[in-house]
Amino acid sequence: MKQVATLFSSSILKAQLFFAFALVSSVCAVFTYGLDLYSLLFMFIGYFLYGCLGIVVAFHRYWTHQSYNTNPLLIKIFSLLGCFGGTGSPLAWANIHVNHHLYSDKEGDPHSPSISGLRIFTLNYSIKNKTEYLRHILRDPFQKILHRYYFLFLVLYGIGLFIVGGVYLTCFLFLLPATITVLMSNIVNYVGHKPTYPGSYRTFNLKDQSSNNWLWAIPSWGESWHNNHHRFPKNSTFKYKWWEFDIAGIVIQIIKYK
Repeated sequence: MKQVATLFSSSILKAQLFFAFALVSSVCAVFTYGLDLYSLLFMFIGYFLYGCLGIVVAFHRYWTHQSYNTNPLLIKIFSLLGCFGGTGSPLAWANIHVNHHLYSDKEGDPHSPSISGLRIFTLNYSIKNKTEYLRHILRDPFQKILHRYYFLFLVLYGIGLFIVGGVYLTCFLFLLPATITVLMSNIVNYVGHKPTYPGSYRTFNLKDQSSNNWLWAIPSWGESWHNNHHRFPKNSTFKYKWWEFDIAGIVIQIIKYK
């Protein structure tokens, strides 16, 4: 059992290999099958499940910032969906993001564009361990299983989709949405700390370079209201002005306990 856990546990090399495989498979699938209405629909569904419900609603706003409470079973399902986004387990993801807030745009920030530029893959396991901020995750047995057997879940999910719908379904409902999720995470990390980037502006004059960006607000499910988030990291919605549309914030309003 320990050998299985070691084989499928999170690691930067395995994560990068998965992203490379997903990217190449996605490109091949698009050239082979084209992009018809069904392909785009599967791609959108996958990106919403993994990117919005998984990464944004569960990994970011629930596990990292504990900004709302909801049904425990629902957050477990969303956590599993987030794993299929290819950016690590909830524990690994939250640890990276805690470092980002603690050292925002300073040495130690795992993905500041002013320090490391635009990085294609920001899952970094060599950063400082900040588990003292993540005891709520470590107390959850299910989350520890997701972290220890992270890549096993990805493999089993891919096999399941392949059995149901072959290469087509595996690529358009899994690998292509996962690729988009990883790339969008990188885009948000980059434009979210680039005040001079097209569409960027700062509502709050903070000590870091965090910026809002209206161009990427809808594709990122509201994550690009980044300056607002750095000012109020515990808020479950990132909108501050009435016209700042936050899709993930709307989802949280629906599912959270009042």
